[in-house]
Amino acid sequence: MRQPSGPRAAVRQRPSRSRRLRTWLSHHRDCARGALKRLLSTPIAAFMTLSVMAIALILPTLLYLAGLNLAQLGASLEETNRITAYLEGQQADSRAETLAAELRRHALIADIEVISSTQAADDFSRWSGLGDIMVSLEGNPLPASLLITPINRQAETARQLSQELSGRNDLLLVQMDQQWAERLEDVLSLVGRAVGSLSAILALAVLFVAGNSINTLISHREPEIRVMALMGATRAFVARPFLYTGLWYGLLGGLMAWVIVQLLLIWLAGPASSLISSYGEQYTFRGLGFFASAILLGGSTLLGWAGARLSVSRQLNRHAWL
Repeated sequence: MRQPSGPRAAVRQRPSRSRRLRTWLSHHRDCARGALKRLLSTPIAAFMTLSVMAIALILPTLLYLAGLNLAQLGASLEETNRITAYLEGQQADSRAETLAAELRRHALIADIEVISSTQAADDFSRWSGLGDIMVSLEGNPLPASLLITPINRQAETARQLSQELSGRNDLLLVQMDQQWAERLEDVLSLVGRAVGSLSAILALAVLFVAGNSINTLISHREPEIRVMALMGATRAFVARPFLYTGLWYGLLGGLMAWVIVQLLLIWLAGPASSLISSYGEQYTFRGLGFFASAILLGGSTLLGWAGARLSVSRQLNRHAWL
């Protein structure tokens, strides 16, 4: 039988797009499996590399968890950052509502709660346990007060508002626990910057560890790469197995870090929960949630791949035969 010739035959002999896609996906699958098998074939060396990567990932993760649990106290800044203004005189209760209505129009005030002298006495008796003493007194010594909430939880806003209110003649005393609010705000800011800085530094460590491991692997397989190049393999074809190796390094290193962090959290859960709950029943010890775990695993995988990418590009650029 006569074989067809010409452009029509060339079109028939060209693989279809779906077949090319299946071939491409098959090669990716084979590279991923082969990279994992090579990684498992040297368990000691792989374990040492993964351990270094895991340690580099654990440190910022633990610091992030410390900031996460400490940030729960930041929610109470809305209360600790409140300003208490005490009214003066016998008619303080009657003037409290009028003064509150006036101050609610202030640009730095979000809300005002009026506490009458009777309510203040009741609260004092209930929380202090000295109700008998209050009953024995001839009159109520506690003044009416205004519990003022600033528009935000920044200590500077509360300080400015406190200074303005202190200059009013119709207020006996203006109080705010500034030191607690400022210190907690500074600690949270410090922890946030420490997490960001340490994460960036140790991310570079993970990048370099993965890149160095891939660099060593490329050096050992240089004869194989040379043969592949002589057979017409492209740079992408040659680089693909090493990229998957870096990806596995990152994923397994992140998974090891996640497991170690979970074990540490189980070990620390008891005393940490007791310490945090001592500041209030609403506070609970928090661990890595789904979102944080996804960032840890996804970030470590990306760093492993990026380290491999940099190492492969640098090594392949050194060889003129690729």
